[in-house]
Amino acid sequence: MRGFEKFILCFFSVLMIILSVFVILVATNMIQVEGLYNATVGFLVANKLWVLIIGAVISLLGLIGLFSSSDSSDDAKSGLAIKNDSGTVFLNRDTFESMIMSIARNYPELVNPKVDVSISEEGIKANIYAQILPDTVVPTLSTKLQDNIKSVVKKQTTIEIKEANIKIKGVYIEPQKKQQN
Repeated sequence: MRGFEKFILCFFSVLMIILSVFVILVATNMIQVEGLYNATVGFLVANKLWVLIIGAVISLLGLIGLFSSSDSSDDAKSGLAIKNDSGTVFLNRDTFESMIMSIARNYPELVNPKVDVSISEEGIKANIYAQILPDTVVPTLSTKLQDNIKSVVKKQTTIEIKEANIKIKGVYIEPQKKQQN
């Protein structure tokens, strides 16, 4: 359906360009409307059936273009297809996010981790947002976490993570319990 949607878009783009050029020519008096109007009405009356068919086709194309959605391009941005001898496996963004989230939860130094994955032509980028506990050595934690994410995802899916970015939102300090007097 993607090629058909492209055709509709091109068709109506050309139609709008022709219409806008016509309006500009009429507005600048480069085309006289009176003679053109009579000739157009005479042609439309003489060819009612063809005008009706062409009008119906253009109207249907307009409705299809208006209500169609481009799911195939959304799929390309939201997941990856892995082809093998048995068929194709489609892994969407949520799959990668849940894989990486399960890895991040294994690190007790991370508090309230959140994962955001973006998939593009350049590859997969994972952003892990979390707070850390006091006394956490950030370079050691981030290196271990990044290496672990890359190796586990590669092992489970055969896909390499291009970037595993750790974004520390702050140091987590446990709320003080209110003392009762």
